[in-house]
Amino acid sequence: MRGVQVCHFWREGRCTRGVDCKFSHSDESNDGSSASSELTYLTQRTRSLNSTPARLTRNTGSIITTIKRVSLDNLPLRADAPITITGFQFAASYNLVWTKSLSIMVPGCPPIWSPPPMPIKLKADNHKTLIGRAQYQTQVSMAPVLAALSVSITDTSTLPSIDLITDRNSLRKLLDFVNGKVGQTWKIDVELVRNTMIFAKNAEGISRHKSDGYGFPFEAAFLKYPEELKGTSEHHRIATYDIGGMKWMVRFEADGCYDAQSTEGLSQSPGTPGTLRSSSEIEEATYKNIKIHKTATAISTLPILEVKTAKLNRSPKRSQWMPQLYFSQTNHLIIANHDDGIFDHANIKESDQTENMRQWEQENQGMLQKLLHLIDEKMITQLWGSPAMPMP
Repeated sequence: MRGVQVCHFWREGRCTRGVDCKFSHSDESNDGSSASSELTYLTQRTRSLNSTPARLTRNTGSIITTIKRVSLDNLPLRADAPITITGFQFAASYNLVWTKSLSIMVPGCPPIWSPPPMPIKLKADNHKTLIGRAQYQTQVSMAPVLAALSVSITDTSTLPSIDLITDRNSLRKLLDFVNGKVGQTWKIDVELVRNTMIFAKNAEGISRHKSDGYGFPFEAAFLKYPEELKGTSEHHRIATYDIGGMKWMVRFEADGCYDAQSTEGLSQSPGTPGTLRSSSEIEEATYKNIKIHKTATAISTLPILEVKTAKLNRSPKRSQWMPQLYFSQTNHLIIANHDDGIFDHANIKESDQTENMRQWEQENQGMLQKLLHLIDEKMITQLWGSPAMPMP
């Protein structure tokens, strides 16, 4: 970034100011080629209010290896061991509750697809909005995931079998890397807890400003939270599944869902009708300063959907949204095209992407095998060169 000095603390991996730092946290003087051709693994620097034994923080923040993307191109494609997702199930879910401190409603529910009378003219959300401190922290931390799990899972004996806990966004970034589509520098923090890796977005990689055209206004107009969940936002699902010999736990934000009356003509698993039950019984708990409001309801079985908006005659590319659907196994997609902010029935397309997702998986075996190689837990453990840190 011309005219802005690069933070030397950031270069050493020890800047604690994050988005409040007045210096740049990127090397814009480079030509950008290294950002898309190399992946660097660093041991994570730990900060705690309590004193941490030196043996647990020794060499944290140092580089343990750098992987060149071109090295992945030489991996042989194993036709006898295709990458596929099996055993998909939801482990937990939650809605964010915006109060003075971070709170979550468990299990929560996504906003329900509720189209208003059309045509409708929406105002573009093309201004920059400052993301609040609490919201900023939730985008960085995986703590809400662990908080939701703490009150959702009664049998914790299966947790040690999880190889990776991650956000869907981190998987998409790594997939872009193996596909050579990364145009900027970003970071993902990696922790080892016993034999489980935890990927978390790095604070320096998240902008505190966001602009989304008509996406947010469209969701506000067409998706409505149930009465008992008004005042909450951002419904997150936590799913587990097997892929390539590993077991992943993936968090993702669900744009919305269909209600039971909206599922005609759309696939729905037999024997699991869409239901949404309310309960006045709310138990409260706390997990590492996160307040948890736990209701007696089960995780909603209403079909999850992904929503995209685009200008008329300009739909988003399949390569942009399919990985998003794939890593969360979201079958239902709504693409809403608009004419200068005007949305009508004729230009809102709803589709079931189940078969399309299966086809994409078959077509991208090489890319998926590279991704699995990149984040193989055994490889990273060997690179670390020491036993993983025990659960605090």
